[in-house]
Amino acid sequence: MNIAVVDDIPEETLRFREVVKEYSELNRTEAEISCFGSAEEFLADYAPLKYTLIIMDIYMGGMTGLEAVQKIREQDKDALIVFLSSSSDHYPEAFRLHVYDFLQKPTEKKRIFELLDDIMTQETETGENLEFICEKETVRLPYSRVAALCASGHYSDITDDKAEVWNSHNSYSSLYGLLSADRRFLEINRGITVNMDMITEFSDGICCLRNGTKFSMNVKRRKSLEQTWQNYILTVMRNETVRRK
Repeated sequence: MNIAVVDDIPEETLRFREVVKEYSELNRTEAEISCFGSAEEFLADYAPLKYTLIIMDIYMGGMTGLEAVQKIREQDKDALIVFLSSSSDHYPEAFRLHVYDFLQKPTEKKRIFELLDDIMTQETETGENLEFICEKETVRLPYSRVAALCASGHYSDITDDKAEVWNSHNSYSSLYGLLSADRRFLEINRGITVNMDMITEFSDGICCLRNGTKFSMNVKRRKSLEQTWQNYILTVMRNETVRRK
C-alpha cells in the first residue's frame, strides 16, 4: 500500500506513520507512508493512482482539505480518500465528495486498524498468493501485487506492482491456470496476462499499467478486451457501493 497523510500538525502525521508501520508489521504487508504538511505540498506531488489511500485533514492553513479533494476529484473520481477532522461539521460536504471514510480526531489505533483492514480486503483476499520458483527459491507474491504474467520461452516472467520483473522457472501455462481463476486477470494477448486493477488505458494496441509498464495486446480483440475491463471496473465499483451501504 502507498499511503499519503496530509496534515499540518507534525505530531498527527508522525502518529499515523507509527500506527501504519505497526499494522504492516503485524500483518506482514508492505506499506509506504508519505507525509505532507499542507494540501498545496501534496497536490504538487499528486498523480492519479499514485496512492492506495489518501488521509486528508480538513482544517489546514492555506488550502483546506475539502478544496484539495475537489481538485483530486477532477483528476481521479475513484481515489480512496479518508477525511480527518476534530469536528463532524463537514460530514455532508465530505460525503458529497465521495470520500471512503471520515476519521474524527483524536483517532484511536483500533479505528485506524479497522480502516486498513477494509483497504486490505479490497486489495487482496487472505491466502491469495502466486507461488513460483525464482533463482531456486520459492516466492509467494500476493495476487494484488502481480501486475503481469508473460511467457518467456519455456518459462515465464512476472512483473509486480513496482515494475520489478521476476524470472520464474515455472511455465506460463501453469501460472496462467492459477491466475485465470481470479476475475482480476485478463489475457490480453497470447502469452500475456495482466491485472485489470492496474490497467490505466488501452492505446494504439498497447495496454498501459499504473506501474509504468506497457504490454502489447491483441488488436483484433481490442474492443472486446476494453469492454471486459470496463465491465470489471463497473462491477468493482458497484460491489463497493453495496458493501458500504
